[in-house]
Amino acid sequence: MQILLQNLGWTLLVIGIILVFVSVISASRETDEHGTHTQSKGVILLGPIPIVWGYGKKGWIIAGAIGIILCLVWFVFFF
Repeated sequence: MQILLQNLGWTLLVIGIILVFVSVISASRETDEHGTHTQSKGVILLGPIPIVWGYGKKGWIIAGAIGIILCLVWFVFFF
């Protein structure tokens, strides 16, 4: 049973990685054909430290505010 679950886990991991690569390739082809512009905003929490990235001043402010809020929530629940 344990080997079956391990194989299932590895299979799902490989399928997930393949899907990510396919979606990136698909998105890059669509961007080239239609000339669309995408924006990226995000927050990664490394422990209590937020790493924020965004597109433009407004995106950085929004992602920064979300990062600070998530950091405060982390402090409240884990301390």
